[in-house]
Amino acid sequence: MSGIDRVRIVLVSVGMYGQKYLAEATEKDVGGDVVGIVDVAPGLDQKFPVIREKGIPVYTSLQSFFERDQADLAVISSPIHLHAAMVLECLKNGVNVLCEKPLCLTKQETLAMKEAAREAGRFLALGWQLNYDRAVLALKRDILAGRFGKPLRFRCVHAMRRGENYYARSNWAGKITLDGREVLDSPFMNACAHHFQLMTFLLGDTMETPAGLKTVEGELYRGNPRVENYDIAALRFMADGGTPLMYYTAHPLKSKNLGQMGFGEFEHGTLSWGKGKPFEVRTDTGEIIDYGLDGNTPMMQKLYDAVECVKDGTHPLCGPESGLSHLQAVRMAQALPIRDIDPSHVTWLEEDGDRFPCVRGLEDAFLASAQKWALPGEAGIAL
Repeated sequence: MSGIDRVRIVLVSVGMYGQKYLAEATEKDVGGDVVGIVDVAPGLDQKFPVIREKGIPVYTSLQSFFERDQADLAVISSPIHLHAAMVLECLKNGVNVLCEKPLCLTKQETLAMKEAAREAGRFLALGWQLNYDRAVLALKRDILAGRFGKPLRFRCVHAMRRGENYYARSNWAGKITLDGREVLDSPFMNACAHHFQLMTFLLGDTMETPAGLKTVEGELYRGNPRVENYDIAALRFMADGGTPLMYYTAHPLKSKNLGQMGFGEFEHGTLSWGKGKPFEVRTDTGEIIDYGLDGNTPMMQKLYDAVECVKDGTHPLCGPESGLSHLQAVRMAQALPIRDIDPSHVTWLEEDGDRFPCVRGLEDAFLASAQKWALPGEAGIAL
């Protein structure tokens, strides 16, 4: 598809995360134009006046869009359990796809979509924004080149408070299944997935692939009694190369954000990132390598890269395989038992028209466990 001057973009779902794409593509010049929106929500032109101002047609299905128009790039931000069918429909119609993470819930679906993209001669890119971050890409190139030696162990704390409004925004939030279909929604699956996927991405054998996983140990808890799935997780995975990955994530916090705080040890250096600090490696020779802040690259760089790839006839690095290890981790973790937090350990905070469950001492428990490279139970910490 090289030689295209202006990329024709169709946005699929703009009610939640998709509104970020709508704002970016209509307020800035991304190298393309929104020619259609697919969303079943009524009154979108009232909620987003730019739709009316720019005369963007709204369709209730991809089928109705393709009956009337065509696009070069589809950006899909629909609920997770709808991704696969929508991706395949776009590819069948010869459209490149940028789909928000996670792509789907099974390896089989992932590989089927990858093959469909190959057959269509189009790309399927995922919205793991850290995989587009220039600091992350520079760091991974150095890791692959062996600059720091063998990776020994990684850990990250990535947790953020979520309350009643968050879970009320959709019928699938916090669910294990919905209408007989898997959802597996949790902080590890969804809102706080990025920095676990980042660890697997950094340890992958190529610039496009993540490291696979072999085993899991962990502790899952339910702090919010109104949530079906777990909303607290402390996990240890063993990557294929023998590198342990520790990850701590949760929603029922008193503080708005805990993390991101990442740390990695190599044979010849240590890596740290997060909390306003750059991706930085301190080598055993005393050299400090500053790769820059996560955030120096715009969060929506994925859209700009996808548009450029349409024009160039290439594909983004972040393809369908980029999320396979995270998906593998989600399914491995989901098999662990979920324990309910004693209600006496949970208080409710009211703020800004929302109510938040807060598990007593959760922040301190995570930080202490992370320092010991341990699960809370191993560190003698009871939640």
